[in-house]
Amino acid sequence: MGRRVYFSFHYQDVIDFRANVVRNSSKFRNKGTDFRDASIWEEAKEKQVDKIKNLISSELRGTSVCVVLIGSETYNRRWVRYEIIKSFELKKGLLGVGINWIKGKDGKRKLLPGENPFDYLKIKLSKDGKEIFFFESNGWKWMPYRDLKSIPNKNHLDKKYAGKEFKLSGLYKRYSYDWNSGNHNLDKWIETAAKQANR
Repeated sequence: MGRRVYFSFHYQDVIDFRANVVRNSSKFRNKGTDFRDASIWEEAKEKQVDKIKNLISSELRGTSVCVVLIGSETYNRRWVRYEIIKSFELKKGLLGVGINWIKGKDGKRKLLPGENPFDYLKIKLSKDGKEIFFFESNGWKWMPYRDLKSIPNKNHLDKKYAGKEFKLSGLYKRYSYDWNSGNHNLDKWIETAAKQANR
């Protein structure tokens, strides 16, 4: 049975066609998997912030897993970060899939993998274990996450982690679509992430 999956990505990777290779995979569509995304709004103007947030939240609801397609600039895109944090808040399964070695529309692969977006987002559980605070990195400094400062800890994290902080890369796996045979394994990665989130 297919799952409802949300894809998060930098829209340039759609233009370059790498994200499309994953999203348009007939193998997963034939299994009844329903793919969603809202990243076309990534380049929208600042005045549309609330509208974009509402659209992302709306598309995430009803999905069980968020798959972050990691290209060269994905890690620093504002709306990718928001999609990740909202997925955490909504208790979705999360995973990253590197796409730089997929051939682009120019027929070329990129030489380097993109930075892991999960390395640039951090969470901290309050000392009483009741609230989770979010932080983001600009590459050299950690600061409070601007789009969602905190959420109540509704069984997101065990209270044994009270007062501790860690990067999201410590919670969620990253794969390479090319090196890890994503064309054969993506459905398994999605299922694993869903089960880890009790979805």
